[in-house]
Amino acid sequence: MVGGGDKLAPASFSAGTAAIYIFNLIVGTGALALPNAFAQAGWGLGTGLLVVLAVFSYITASWVVESMAACNGIKNIEQSINSHKIDEDMNDQDEEDKTSRNFFEEPDDDDSAYLVKTDLTGQVNVATYGATEGINAGQPVCNLARQLELAEMADILFNNVGRVCLSLCMVAYLFGDLAIYCTAVAKSLRDVSCTYNPMSRNSSTSNSSITNSSTLQLSDPCWDGTPLTRSDAYRMYVAVFLLLLGPFAFFNVSKTKYLQIFTTAMRWTAFITMVTLSIMRILDTSATHGNPPIANFSTAPTVFGVSVYAFMCHHSIPSLVSPIKNKSSVATIFATDYILIALFYLILAFTGIFAFPVVPDLYTLVFKPDQGAGSSLPMEIADYFLALFPVFTLSTNFPIIAITLKKNLETIITNIPFFSTMSPMSRKLVFPLVAIVIPALVALGTEDLGILVTITGAYAGAGIQYVIPCCLVFLARKRLNKLETDLNMTLHNPLASAFKHSGFVILVLSWSVLAVGLVTANFII
Repeated sequence: MVGGGDKLAPASFSAGTAAIYIFNLIVGTGALALPNAFAQAGWGLGTGLLVVLAVFSYITASWVVESMAACNGIKNIEQSINSHKIDEDMNDQDEEDKTSRNFFEEPDDDDSAYLVKTDLTGQVNVATYGATEGINAGQPVCNLARQLELAEMADILFNNVGRVCLSLCMVAYLFGDLAIYCTAVAKSLRDVSCTYNPMSRNSSTSNSSITNSSTLQLSDPCWDGTPLTRSDAYRMYVAVFLLLLGPFAFFNVSKTKYLQIFTTAMRWTAFITMVTLSIMRILDTSATHGNPPIANFSTAPTVFGVSVYAFMCHHSIPSLVSPIKNKSSVATIFATDYILIALFYLILAFTGIFAFPVVPDLYTLVFKPDQGAGSSLPMEIADYFLALFPVFTLSTNFPIIAITLKKNLETIITNIPFFSTMSPMSRKLVFPLVAIVIPALVALGTEDLGILVTITGAYAGAGIQYVIPCCLVFLARKRLNKLETDLNMTLHNPLASAFKHSGFVILVLSWSVLAVGLVTANFII
């Protein structure tokens, strides 16, 4: 891996632009499951867990940045060592010369064999230390000149078992993502299109749409006078969603600039509308409001899984931080974003749980249009927009994630000797089918979005957000320390995390094991 196919950082952008990109990346589908998690766990316990998880997520995000800079440094050093021209008679020198030889001493003017110099602080001068294309003079050895993804860092730091574990973790997370997308879209379409309402037959109790939805059963008809149940309609929409978007997995598409603009505009229009309508309902004294508990510790694992999923960004950090002009501001950008995102999540959750007596697992469904409420046209438009919001945004992301999953599956499976001889045609058929059929089967098996988000966040999400960054930063620091000892020099990492003590690594790993254990126990008991 060293020296070949390095991916240099793309065009630069400012710290403000980077902050917006990171904010938009983190705030996504997971936010729509938070109000329901808060309603179950209580506003006090939910707030505490969300803040703690935000802090842990920030710590591990800073470790991903540190590991990326360290891996850049390791590659720089290895490339420089490999570029040395060793004299042919070097092997004839005696043992004393070998042990006392310093490959990093100042060369003589006429000595072209050694290319390494050090400055007064002992930091390698990249201009003379194996400088390669894309590494600017004056940069420290540990930098973000190359955009190294998690898999590339794993190639440098992990053994074969570690690389396989990383790949499996990413695949499991992508499977969970697609299952969540299938479920959210099918559930939204079902709840908007099904018009059967048992409460409409009871005269005086005209209540909110969420109260009506909470009384409906899966065995209830979708429409009056039809044998099609709500469960049947849900499965039908899963099948339609798969048939319409599944074929894209057999091709290669990329997320375009205009698609990003569309999804970002839709997302923020929806979030602002949700918060505004919730506040309006809270101020409406005639409406039935929510009265959530302060704490319900039996449902705390749900908040863990949902919050981990809601703060997920670690697999995309390399592509976000590489183009930032002022790399020294990365820590500040992430800290600012995490504070703002935590505040936004709290606002979204609090307005939801205090505005509505019952909060569904997919928050947008609380705004489902009430067929008999006689709302104004603008309010009905807003309700339909919010109820169908997951359909618009998740449908545009589904093909992209399916293609990513397909490529990961192909890489993992074809590396197994037994499957390495698969024909190109078999690969084009098998891996896309596996990528879309398994999530669809999971969605057909359950429409409980809360469980899917909790499982995806607590297991695969915890692996990507906690375990992998811990392993990366631990091994990166160990590798740099060994290089410092071997080369008798100081390798400063200017992008090192503020959480340098190894105790933080142990703390995060212990927390993740404890939390995953609680989630597992919650499912079993």
